[in-house]
Amino acid sequence: MHLKKIPNFSHLSKYISVDAIFYIKKWLSPYWFQLYIKNPRNSKLGDYKFPKSNEPHKISINAGLHPSLFFFTLTHEIAHLIAFNTYSVKIAPHGKEWKKVFSEMILESINVYEIDLQPLLIRFSKSPKASYYASPYISEYFNKKLSPNIFLLKDLDLGNEFIIKNKVFLKLQKIKTRYICVEKKSNKKYLISGSAPIEKIGYNLHEK
Repeated sequence: MHLKKIPNFSHLSKYISVDAIFYIKKWLSPYWFQLYIKNPRNSKLGDYKFPKSNEPHKISINAGLHPSLFFFTLTHEIAHLIAFNTYSVKIAPHGKEWKKVFSEMILESINVYEIDLQPLLIRFSKSPKASYYASPYISEYFNKKLSPNIFLLKDLDLGNEFIIKNKVFLKLQKIKTRYICVEKKSNKKYLISGSAPIEKIGYNLHEK
């Protein structure tokens, strides 16, 4: 048997508002957990690990995020904890149980977010995605918040080249909210979201 330590949430004040911390405390206080603030990772914004016997739940989240994105990501990870704990460890990580829990948590804490973000999150909560990157209107919102002058793939004319993660691509055909793009070196085709931030090559981008 383990002794549950009284959690201290004061360190979160560097990353999110007092109102946001209220919900984090409410959601996490019933559980034995460890929360880690990590240096920015390219592969993920946060993660959750279900505990083995006599171990705490473990959640990590990247430092350096916009406060609303930090809170949104942390809500996402806590939803995993609650869903697995409530239903079963055998449920799909981003299945219907997790979607239900995450949706309810977003709506419960909606007033924490900026006024212009709230309707986007209400829309998102109807069918939460596994990653905010998979929701063009949410990813575009945060991309613009982090870098107001950022260029998005959708702003680039078809037939132009661009760079993502030091790789050069050619923008081709649009399919719904994504674009068929060819990586120049390998000649492989990829479907890339129109809301993906890019580094421009040349000067044929539509100015906002």
